[in-house]
Amino acid sequence: MRAVRPFSADSPGKIEIVDLPLPEPGAGEVRLRVHSAGLNRADLLQLQGGYPPPAGESPIPGLECAGVVEKLGEGVRGFATGERVMALLAGGGQAELVVVSVGQLLPWLDSLSAEEAGGLPEAAIASWTNLVAEGNLVAGESVLVTGATSGVGSFAVQLARELGANVVAAARSRERLEVLRDFGIDALVVLDEKFESSVRSMTAGGGVDLVLDLVGGQWTARSLAALKPRGRLVLVGLTAGATASIDLAALLRRRLRLIGSVLRSRPREEKASLVRAFFDFAGPRLADRRLHPIVARAFPFEEAAAAYRTLEIGGLLGKVVLTL
Repeated sequence: MRAVRPFSADSPGKIEIVDLPLPEPGAGEVRLRVHSAGLNRADLLQLQGGYPPPAGESPIPGLECAGVVEKLGEGVRGFATGERVMALLAGGGQAELVVVSVGQLLPWLDSLSAEEAGGLPEAAIASWTNLVAEGNLVAGESVLVTGATSGVGSFAVQLARELGANVVAAARSRERLEVLRDFGIDALVVLDEKFESSVRSMTAGGGVDLVLDLVGGQWTARSLAALKPRGRLVLVGLTAGATASIDLAALLRRRLRLIGSVLRSRPREEKASLVRAFFDFAGPRLADRRLHPIVARAFPFEEAAAAYRTLEIGGLLGKVVLTL
């Protein structure tokens, strides 16, 4: 089968399509023929040698895909060959075929195009995990999402809105932020020198209950300053850097909570639970398009190198997706 070549120490960061053996489903797994696959920053890091897959998972990049069930592993019930599904993966999505645990499958709804379906699972489950399971967001609270124009961020602001939160979306580009108004997000703030004070002014001076921090770096300390007393910050991404100077005295005095979170390395059983909880809530909202992923650009699979260059340059609103 054709696949994006796994990381090679001989040529780190090189993106090319290679032929690899067919994966075979084990017990509780299915094999999918992939129709589309989202690209994520984690894939870019992996191909540069900085983010290897968990033990036992495919070394091929790709944390999400949409496709058709081609083969059932031993003991699989509830799925049939030919069925359209989306999949949350720990690796392997950027290939013609991929094996996935059935607990990480979601129905590919008719409301979603192939490009949207391929770019949904990672953004959706990451958003649910960090807003709900880690962030404990409840209706009526306020939430700040930094990096809100990214693939995860642009879905997270929609999900937070549907959870009943008052949403503040933050990013570097005012122009891209303005597009989020079409998705029901009214409070927008640019990541600049007035960031914390802008957030506070939007929340009557009190700050927000929760921050979903998708950028890290200097913005983590500034996002902590934008929290209410006893507020919490869930750190998910590090696109602005992996180090920060934090006022620990303020963290103690204001009883703030700083939570680190990753999705990829969680056990399959935990991922399955998160997938079920997400779809129970979001399934009807995906069906009527109150929720949907924003696709910035879609590339043919053969143009994977160009797709990765686009992802690395950034500056887009939403996901970059490969189509097969």
